[in-house]
Amino acid sequence: MRDNLARAERLRLVDTARRAGEDAPTLCEGWTTRDLATHLIIRERHPSAALGIFVSKFDDRRRAKENDYASMPYAQLLGLVASPPKWTPGALPGVESAMNTTEFLVHHEDIRRAAIEWIPRRFSQSETATVWAQTKVALLPFAAKADGPVTIEAPGFGTRSAGKKREGDGVTITGAPLELLLYLMGRQDHALVDVR
Repeated sequence: MRDNLARAERLRLVDTARRAGEDAPTLCEGWTTRDLATHLIIRERHPSAALGIFVSKFDDRRRAKENDYASMPYAQLLGLVASPPKWTPGALPGVESAMNTTEFLVHHEDIRRAAIEWIPRRFSQSETATVWAQTKVALLPFAAKADGPVTIEAPGFGTRSAGKKREGDGVTITGAPLELLLYLMGRQDHALVDVR
């Protein structure tokens, strides 16, 4: 059975992208909603091309796939995002949550928060618990690059710390789980958190 929040966020993102239009900006510098949809398709349907995001050796494959989708109507692109292929690793039990929950949450907010006006979303208690679980995972790579220990606090959900004790003092970031996740995923200027 597929993860409910990953699937729900996939469809919510598609709905938001459809309403925003294909040329709407996102928080991903230089990307429109069309570019973001193309990224999501390549990531899920063409794993070897998606490696081009991280490994320059595969960048030509990624660009070729981007060109393949460049002329596709926007509605069709969004249809591909909404309906993942049956053979994707995300179709395996438990894998969709690990592979897609953070991806769709963060990229959905990339569209929403690039708009002139937006308001924070509310999630159910169980969805927020899932976001908190994803946030605790995202803390580890963030803390590995930090100058000192990093603590995240989500009122009502708990506290988690990571990172080595170094000369500098640690940092504590407090906020709702989604806001913390956005901060840890590089959206510091757009996350509603308190940093001490």
